[in-house]
Amino acid sequence: MAVVRRWFCSRWSQHVHDPIERSRQAGRNHLDALTAAALTATSFAILANSGLLTWPDGAATSLSALAFTALVGVRRRAPILVAVAAGILLAIPELTSSAHAFNNSALVVPGLVAVFLYAYTLGSRCSWAPSLIGIAALIAGVASTGDAFNPLVEMVTIGPWIGGLIVASRQRAAAELELRVQELEAERELFATESVRYERARIARELHDIVAHCVSLMVVQATAGEQLARSDPSGAAEAFESISEAARQAEVEIDRLVDLLADQSPAIASTGLRIVEELVRRVRASGLTISCQFIGDSEQLSKESADAAYRLVQEGVTNAIKHAPGAPIAITVQGDSEAVEVQVENGPAAGVPSGLEHTGGSHGLAGMRERVARCGGTFSAGPRNDGGWQITARFPGGVQTRAGDERLAGLDAARR
Repeated sequence: MAVVRRWFCSRWSQHVHDPIERSRQAGRNHLDALTAAALTATSFAILANSGLLTWPDGAATSLSALAFTALVGVRRRAPILVAVAAGILLAIPELTSSAHAFNNSALVVPGLVAVFLYAYTLGSRCSWAPSLIGIAALIAGVASTGDAFNPLVEMVTIGPWIGGLIVASRQRAAAELELRVQELEAERELFATESVRYERARIARELHDIVAHCVSLMVVQATAGEQLARSDPSGAAEAFESISEAARQAEVEIDRLVDLLADQSPAIASTGLRIVEELVRRVRASGLTISCQFIGDSEQLSKESADAAYRLVQEGVTNAIKHAPGAPIAITVQGDSEAVEVQVENGPAAGVPSGLEHTGGSHGLAGMRERVARCGGTFSAGPRNDGGWQITARFPGGVQTRAGDERLAGLDAARR
């Protein structure tokens, strides 16, 4: 993923900065051409004023001097090749035994300027190892123009060359920092996108747990009420009352969810796992067979773990209503000094299908597993030997989860 982001950032940077870089490069080329023209014109004027251009034996030397300064115009395009050529041009007068041109003191100034530019370009445009060839040729050429040791040779060659290397290293560091900034920006946008996706998934899961349970109860009661409408009007009225109670409970829980999402204290605070007893009462009032048993101490759970355990029981009961109509449901909450275990069991289906078995997004078990894992617990679910179903979750006692851990767990799940 990091490699993909780096490639994307580099391509984006290249796409954005290419027109600007091309414009800058064109400006540098124009500046080089003007500098080369100025140095060559100066050298020509000096040679003409000194009468060197009229010497039959000085023609090669004069042309070498003019070509030496003219190469400044292409120094950025092939720094090493230009430096080697410049060194050869400086050595031509010595090789032809006609060093009249480069021994002219007035010609020293444009020559030194050109040498400085060649050496600096080698350092700033090439890595140090390949540029050694160019700087060696340049030093040899400058040294050939004098008879004795002159420290000026090192000053106008090695000094600018090292300065160019330093500038190039700083430019590379700046480019890497810019690329890193772009990567961080891309990662920030990716994190924001994943955060939004996770929040949507969390809201959808909460709504599913609330609405699916209450709707399942209402469907069961509506079916029962329809069957009892003619034969037992009082029973039908009770069924319809249960439907109203389930709808009111759904409204209360949705309001509580809205408060939680708005970072407000819910109007009805959680009362720990004892809220399971209220859920059992509502389900039993719907005419379903359900039992609940508390063993040991279950009040040691943190608020987050207690809420997760309640949602697990709620989802387990909903699944039993949908997939095993008429089956008895047993809820067991057992706690000790280290953990609290919550178990929801139901037998095989004993009634006609309710039509709810094909509803939902089939994400219930995955959502329960994620809730329990976020609280540091363990989760298991599977069929029983008698054809029923069993869900078991174990929550460590006293564990306090953090919102940041919840967000990171959601992002990890989204990436996977």
